[in-house]
Amino acid sequence: MQILLKTINPAEIETECLAVVALDHGEKDKNVARIAGEDKAVAEAAAGLISSGEVTGKIFETVMLHAPRGVKAKRLLIIGGGKAKNFSLYELRKAAGTAVRFLKPKGIRKLAFLAPSGAPGLDGAGTALKAVVEGALVGDFDPDTYKSDRKDQSMHELTVIAAGGNQPELDRSLQEGRIIGESQNFTRELVNEPGNRMTPTTLAARARRMCEEINSPHLKCEILDADAIKQLKMGAFWSVAQGSDEPPALIVMRYSPPGAPVKPVLGLVGKGITFDTGGISIKPADGMEKMKYDMAGGAAMIGAMRAIALLQPKINVIGIVCATENTSIPMLRAASSWQTASSTRAS
Repeated sequence: MQILLKTINPAEIETECLAVVALDHGEKDKNVARIAGEDKAVAEAAAGLISSGEVTGKIFETVMLHAPRGVKAKRLLIIGGGKAKNFSLYELRKAAGTAVRFLKPKGIRKLAFLAPSGAPGLDGAGTALKAVVEGALVGDFDPDTYKSDRKDQSMHELTVIAAGGNQPELDRSLQEGRIIGESQNFTRELVNEPGNRMTPTTLAARARRMCEEINSPHLKCEILDADAIKQLKMGAFWSVAQGSDEPPALIVMRYSPPGAPVKPVLGLVGKGITFDTGGISIKPADGMEKMKYDMAGGAAMIGAMRAIALLQPKINVIGIVCATENTSIPMLRAASSWQTASSTRAS
């Protein structure tokens, strides 16, 4: 996704769709919806929908207006942000993701999003910008990796309209939002892989490849095999690994930036059980396919190390993932496997 930053009047931007947030300023069950932001033209374009009660500001409500009067955008999408007094960066991230997911199935590939300014719970233009970028990227994630009829519905361009803030601060916030959002999506890709595709060896290879792709001299990856694990006398880890025909891997990632103090050292440890049928006591059949998610903690640590290396904080970090299967019957991995089958019919 191409992400652009604009500081112009939102009513003047030409785009397929302009998305704005509406907040409910009413008390209890009484709705008093207002557009978050200070642009008069956008507020006037939405006034009819608000006065009719079609827009209430209810959390993640979506109402789209075509050919809005006084606005150059082809469409105006109004997303509910909930009660104004409760609005925070969390709701803003969710609202940006809601906008992307609402528009993708409609074939809309370009979106402009007005980052609200002056709303309660927001620290400034930079933090709002970062939240919008992160939320849009996470909302654009496509989990259908293995569908044969998979269609590209990704959002091609996001323009974030920010009010206030100096340019270097806004540029930095945009990049931070991109790094965090893309690192979350990278983690989700790992977690979503089926058990027969995401083995301990594969998870280790993906961690190594991530470190190589980041191309940072300060991020290193070391993979320890079964022999090294036994030499380190990691008996508990090795005992679990012996039940599977898949070899274990100990993933060690080190981030050591120049100028970082010797202490403290931040340690991140993630559980990397790529499939968990249970050991002596086999888990029930119901939900067995979800046991591929037992490596989500390890995937999160690999994604975190990616984000850390790109954000470049001045602190030493070590990320460790113990990757193995927990099974005494390896064939049970098939409960969460992905296979290709022929669709040819016999004559």
